[in-house]
Amino acid sequence: MNESVAGRSRPRPALVRGLAPRFALMMCDPRVAPALRVSCVEDTIEVHYPESRIQCRLLRLPARGLLCSFRVTHLAPDGSPEERHRMDLVLDGPVGSAAQREAVLHRFHAFRCAAAATRLRLATRVLRPADSGHRPTARNHMIAA
Repeated sequence: MNESVAGRSRPRPALVRGLAPRFALMMCDPRVAPALRVSCVEDTIEVHYPESRIQCRLLRLPARGLLCSFRVTHLAPDGSPEERHRMDLVLDGPVGSAAQREAVLHRFHAFRCAAAATRLRLATRVLRPADSGHRPTARNHMIAA
């Protein structure tokens, strides 16, 4: 046997801890495809979109299922944090099941859509001039036929 092959150490499997790796299959979903970054590490799932950053902390509940604590930051067009939201969701069933993955994906997608809508509203907001103290008056004109 060749010495270079015999001298190599065998790769050791990585120890996977936490609940989040059970949700790693969601990374292939088209609703997550526009994300800049997706990670499922230990007990945290993070998805960074251009318009928002979403973090989901997972906690196993005794006899009930899973608690998902979402923290959402909507970003301004310059990338600075604009709004922050928090939501807790309890999911029944086995941890990492297809139904739980779908529920988490649905929330990520809903938060992303809300952030995109907020950004669109801000971009299309019409600024009103400062109140000059004058109120608009209605004018009726008679038109001769």
